Amino acid sequence: MKDYQRMKNNKYLLPGAVYHTALWIIRDYDRMVEEANDVLLESPSPSDGMPRSSKLVDEVAGKAERRAGYARKIIAIEKALDRIPDEYQRGVWENITKRKAFPKDASRSTYSRNKSKLVYHVAKNLELI
Repeated sequence: MKDYQRMKNNKYLLPGAVYHTALWIIRDYDRMVEEANDVLLESPSPSDGMPRSSKLVDEVAGKAERRAGYARKIIAIEKALDRIPDEYQRGVWENITKRKAFPKDASRSTYSRNKSKLVYHVAKNLELI
């Protein structure tokens, strides 16, 4: 299934590269949540007893920076998802992340419009546009 962006009557139209970038960031949501949680549980690698360079490494700051990067994207996705009516969220989410067909409880154009809205707001929240 191709990643199609509606071209007609789409007030959420994005440049192709931005649309696909936002789409793949949304698809990466589950991994980012897992990685953000795993950063908290990481422990430093054991010392092998060999001397190291005099360069100071702040592991905590590095972990905090990585977690903040994940958190920024996670929050951007969740904020954008909140802008879509509750009854369409699951259908749009599964269409993007699992590439399932839209449910039959509403028209395809309704789901497509909400999908475009979600991708647009993720791009906007992440300052891709």
